[in-house]
Amino acid sequence: MSSDWQYMLDSLPFLLQAAIITVLLSAGGIVGSLIFALIIALCRMSTNRVLSWIARTYISFFRGTPLLIQLFIIYYGFRFLINFEGWQAALIGLILHFSAYIAETYRGAIQSIPKGQWEAANSLGMSYLQTFREVIFPQAWRIAIPAVWNSLIDIVKSSSLASAIAVDELTAIANQRSAASLIILPVLMEAAVMYWLFSVILEWARERIERKLRLPNE
Repeated sequence: MSSDWQYMLDSLPFLLQAAIITVLLSAGGIVGSLIFALIIALCRMSTNRVLSWIARTYISFFRGTPLLIQLFIIYYGFRFLINFEGWQAALIGLILHFSAYIAETYRGAIQSIPKGQWEAANSLGMSYLQTFREVIFPQAWRIAIPAVWNSLIDIVKSSSLASAIAVDELTAIANQRSAASLIILPVLMEAAVMYWLFSVILEWARERIERKLRLPNE
């Protein structure tokens, strides 16, 4: 048992270094997904049938196929066009995959805002963009936060799939360290605790944001 504890301590610097890659990959996936999902949601609600159809097809495909397959397609399948680095393929895959989920969350939240608010803003001379930016989306964002945050936590956990396309992130290094020594459970538990801590930090951020956005009478 003492040797297991010692190996856990010896592995910690390697896991912490790999955790930095996980954090960077997850952060890029989160920012990219939040932005791209809004574009997809707006296209999905567009009166332009072509844009709406493209968005619906996009959402259906990326929600209906496994992220791992998508990563393989991006990393291996498109090498005849562009040779992505592992981290590039992983980042693109995370953004494309989770944008489909977040887009539907955005759409549901935006459509839950009464149409009268659009009409009222229009009567005040506000443009469509002004109405959306200053009236509709702030309310929709408050509604969407719980579901969106579930997707953000999933992004962090799903970043572990990058290990399948040669990215030396937390899961990959944990597997390497455990396989090299056959001390499997302690090292994997170390990695699991790190992922859990990332999720706890995101939950803390969500609670802070929700408190800040809460109306005085709520």
